[in-house]
Parts: sequence; structure tokens; C-alpha cells
Amino acid sequence: MQLPKRKRQIQKPTPLPKEFLHSVSKLFAKQFQAELAGSTFLVYGDIYPNEAVLCVSLAHPKSLRAASLHLSADVPPSVASEPEKVTEQLKEMVDVAASWFAQGFQKGKGLEPVLKEIEDADANWQEIQWEGKPLFVKLNRANYTLEKAANDFLEKAGFETDEDEFDEDGNEPRH
Repeated sequence: MQLPKRKRQIQKPTPLPKEFLHSVSKLFAKQFQAELAGSTFLVYGDIYPNEAVLCVSLAHPKSLRAASLHLSADVPPSVASEPEKVTEQLKEMVDVAASWFAQGFQKGKGLEPVLKEIEDADANWQEIQWEGKPLFVKLNRANYTLEKAANDFLEKAGFETDEDEFDEDGNEPRH
């Protein structure tokens, strides 16, 4: 499974640590406990040499639908010597995601109001300013949990899965 990326990437990403992703999922579950109505948050993320990508996805286990908010930020060239800058960017990305989901939940509980929030959203990356810094967001209905389960099933059955699920610009292929 590959998340959409904003920049053209040559190298494979380094996944964000599972502990970080799990703690963000737990944080969202706790913060929005009253609004979830059976839905769950899942968080995915990758680091490239020049970009950090984070996805916070809300899905209901009895539905194939999901609402996914993707965030992208530039990674400074000095990341190896200053990892705290990437950590700070990731925290800002989590804050943006929390703010966006809070806005969606203002219109009701569960997955439906959040899906309604993305109905007319532009499918391309949009630049926003957060605390004076540029971040990029993209909304879609990708259900990465379902995609990962399908890929795992196919791999166990001996099929090769297509890791290039997105085009070179990180957009979903049009069918």
C-alpha cells in the first residue's frame, strides 16, 4: 500500500514508526470518543528524503467507506542532523488533522458527517498555512485498511500486488 505523495519520489519511503502511528490513532480515538459512533481512526505515514506524508483515516468496520485526510510537508535537507524539525512538522500535521475532523463532527456523529464534508472537496493537494508554515492537504475516500487487507490476501494467495497504486504525482488513477 502506498499513500499519495505530493512530490515525485524516486526512493522508497521509510514508514513512520508504528508506535507513533498507534499513539496518534489512540489520541484521536480518545479526543473524539463521543463522536465516533462505532467508527475508528487509523493513521499511516511515510518519510521521503524531501517530504513527510501523514494520513488520518476514519472508517466504520461495517462499511467499505472511509474519509481520509492526507497531509504533506517539506522535509529539510538537514533532517539527519535535525530530526526534531520533522517531529515538529508531524505534530503540526496531527493538529491540522484534529482540527479538520473536529469541524466535520460539528455536523453530527460518526462517519457520515465527515464524508459529507469531503463531498465537494478538490481532489488535488491544497496548500494551507498553519502557524505561518506551509502544509499541504488532500481529501479522499480511500479505505487503506481495506486495500491493505486485500493486498495481504492476494500476496498470501501467490499473486503479486501493484505497489504503484498512484500515478507519479501521487494521485489515484482514474478508472
